[in-house]
Amino acid sequence: MPSTRYVALTLFACSLVSTRLQAQATNPDVHVVGAAADSSSAATAAAAWERLQNGVTGTKNTNTRIAAIAGMSLLGGDARAEKIVRGAMSDADVDVKLAAIVAAGEMGMAQGARSSFALTLRNMLGDADPKVAFTTASTLWKMNDPSGEDILIAVAQGERSADYSFWKSRKHNASRTLHDPIALAKIGATQGLMILVPPVGIGMGAYGYLRSPAGASPQVVAITQIATQFNDLVRATLINATKDKDSGARLAAAEALTKYRGDDVRAALQAMLSDSKENVAFTASAAYIRVATQPAAPARSTPAKH
Repeated sequence: MPSTRYVALTLFACSLVSTRLQAQATNPDVHVVGAAADSSSAATAAAAWERLQNGVTGTKNTNTRIAAIAGMSLLGGDARAEKIVRGAMSDADVDVKLAAIVAAGEMGMAQGARSSFALTLRNMLGDADPKVAFTTASTLWKMNDPSGEDILIAVAQGERSADYSFWKSRKHNASRTLHDPIALAKIGATQGLMILVPPVGIGMGAYGYLRSPAGASPQVVAITQIATQFNDLVRATLINATKDKDSGARLAAAEALTKYRGDDVRAALQAMLSDSKENVAFTASAAYIRVATQPAAPARSTPAKH
């Protein structure tokens, strides 16, 4: 008799196929290459999803959980992914919590202050841990929500305001201890992966490589920069980079390929699902799910530069 897990995965795969076929009926721009191909893509997406979910909820390893959450940040609009990230925002492991806060910002970017994550984030501005308060304020700022402006001002000033009434006048009525800039200044020395919020256009995973002295690579920088363009030359370059010996380059390419669709893109991402680097495999899993199950957003036509 089939296991419950097998039945669940089969049903999930079937639901993905159904969703794709319905999308094709209502949107002719959604490309479906046939029932067999759809079934295969949906099954691969289901397996990729299970890996991501287990990466967050099926282990106590902090690095694994952070890598899986970073991957899920690519799945904004996916109710299942958003539910898991929302749960991780209150995790007992502060590094996992920080990663989830940043992932929530990435997932809610398009909606900005109207995102379903915005209220949850605002409620976290008063967290007793200054790392959480600062990361939350930075994430909201990236979403065009200035709710944590007072915290950012404290860090920017670099020293405690001599006039304590300044703090009392702010909307959070923050105490000196909670938002002490000296405590906040120590944030940069901690080991949390996502303490600083990645700038627009750079995914969580690639940003982690850019911040690491051991992983910083001109190639990763170049990939994140050309990824802002949308043309055949960039597409081919990104696909080729998924096979690069630099794991940071592979991860950045997987994140960037979420803008594209097609058999060649799916094949490149599918090959990465067994990548030897755990964080690359998680990012590729999320990228594959997005490419295989979601229509592409309208892209601006950008000529290739030579």
